[in-house]
This record gives sequence, C-alpha cells and structure tokens, in this order.
Amino acid sequence: MYSISDMRVFVEVVDLEGFSAAGRKLRMSTAVVSSRIIRLENKFNLRLLHRTTRSVRPTEEGVLFYDSCKRILNEVNATDIVLAEMREHPTGSLSVSVPISIGRKLIAPQLPTFSENHKEINVRFQATDRLVDLIGEDVDLVVRKGDPDSSTLIKKNLAPDLRIICGAPSYFEKHGIPEKPEDLMQHNCLLLRFPGSRRYSWQLKNEDGSIETFRISGNLDTDSSDVLIDWAVQGHGLISKSVWDVSTHLESGALVGVLHDYWLDDLNVFALMPPRNPQPTKVRYFLDFLIDLFKNHPARRFSDPGEVKRIS
Repeated sequence: MYSISDMRVFVEVVDLEGFSAAGRKLRMSTAVVSSRIIRLENKFNLRLLHRTTRSVRPTEEGVLFYDSCKRILNEVNATDIVLAEMREHPTGSLSVSVPISIGRKLIAPQLPTFSENHKEINVRFQATDRLVDLIGEDVDLVVRKGDPDSSTLIKKNLAPDLRIICGAPSYFEKHGIPEKPEDLMQHNCLLLRFPGSRRYSWQLKNEDGSIETFRISGNLDTDSSDVLIDWAVQGHGLISKSVWDVSTHLESGALVGVLHDYWLDDLNVFALMPPRNPQPTKVRYFLDFLIDLFKNHPARRFSDPGEVKRIS
C-alpha cells in the first residue's frame, strides 16, 4: 500500500514539473524523490509520469492518480485542522461515571461551571454505585474510591481518602458505643448491596497495620449510597463510608465516628481512564477540573482522622 507521504511527493512533482524542484520543497534529495515515484509506478504496474530531459508531466493514468491524490490530501489536511482545533478547543461528548454520593454532593454542583468554560463539550454524567466497565460501556472516565481493580487502566489520584465507621448520636444513645471491631456483631450495620458489590463485610485495620475482614449484619440494605446515609443519619444503624461521602454530616455533627484506631487510612479517591496515550483533550480538561475540585474542597480536611468528631 502506498503512503500519504508518497502521494504528497507525486503531487509536488506534478505541480512543480520536476524531481529536483519537488525535492527542494520537500527537503529530499532528487534520488529519494525518484525512488518514491518508481515505488508508486511499481505498485500499479503503470507509468505515471512522462520524463524528458526538459520536463516531467503526468500520463493519462498519472492525471487520474493526481486528481485522486489531491482530493485525499485535501481531506487529510482538513482532518488535521479539525484535530488541531479539537486539541485547542475540545468538542464532542464526554462520558463520566461517578459514585452516587460523591457525584451528587461534590461534583454535580460544579459541573455547570465546567460546562460554562467548555461549551463545546457535552458531558454525559452518570451517578451510580455500580462498577462500570469503562471499555465495554464506552466511558471516558470514572471516579472511584479505595484501590483500583485493573492495572490496565490509567489511574490518577485525586485526593486522600479515609473509610470510617459512623452513626448518629441518637443511635449510640440507644445502643451503646462499639469499643473494638468484634463489637460490631452486636450492632445494626447498614449495607450497600448491588450486583458486583463486595460490601457484605467491613475491612478494618489491626494494631499491627494488617487489614482484617469482619462479617457484619443488619436489618436494612440498599443499592443507593444516599439512602444508606439517610438511614444512618436517622439513627437506624452504623455505616462504613468514605469521608467524602459523609463530609457534610460530619461537619454538622449528624454523624460521628467510632473505632477510630481501626479505620483504613491509606486509600485514595482516583480517576480511571481507558489506556489511551495521549488521552483526548476533553478528558484531560475534565481531569484537571476534578483535580482542582478535590484539592480545594472543604471536605478534604476530613481525610485526616483527627478531624472526624468522636462520640463520647
């Protein structure tokens, strides 16, 4: 198959009526230009140029090929211009998936600002606690918490995270305060369940830093983070959540933490993207937006365990 480069050489030879002139414009030697033309002619098994000592002009077949080359090169140049403009001014649809609570409370309120600054990008915003398949569902970027499941995806940390055990003061007044992880078996633990969920148990850190899994149970479960948090605020049980999900309730005192010494504190909120290099400009712009959002959001301070109010 002949290349776009060979087509450009042929067009310049015809336009400038000579190998030497084409070579000077393309910064190639006359011999290289000649070899490119011979390669094309061998490909088609046709003579594309009449060559004399004084001139070079296309044959009948050469005229047909020249017209096709010009049309294709014009389309390629137009595409290059469009792509260059997209690099500077990205356009098109951007598919984003985020967890419900963090999406609704932190990201969604700021999306109009992103759209105002990038009017040509149409954001398809999905808030779900389901584990989305980026490749299979054609998603450009997902936000997740904890640890990534796939090393084949591109990961960018957005903020430190902390998974805490918390409940409403009214719950602790009625049911007491767990002092060690084993005490959770005596408490009503509210669960987030959905297809693919692994949250049938809670993980906590031992004194030696190792992570242990504790089976827990409760009389309510849901596939919605917001519903789960609402139940906890109403005093119906304990939840294990990222501080980014419950920051507003920690701030107000509607939820308070227990078992502080056992919380997982080496987690992150991160963005995952399909393995493309480079990432589309629209994705890079949205990633920059997320980095700034998490860096400057007041909830970030709760990633420090000492900032989470203890029940006493």
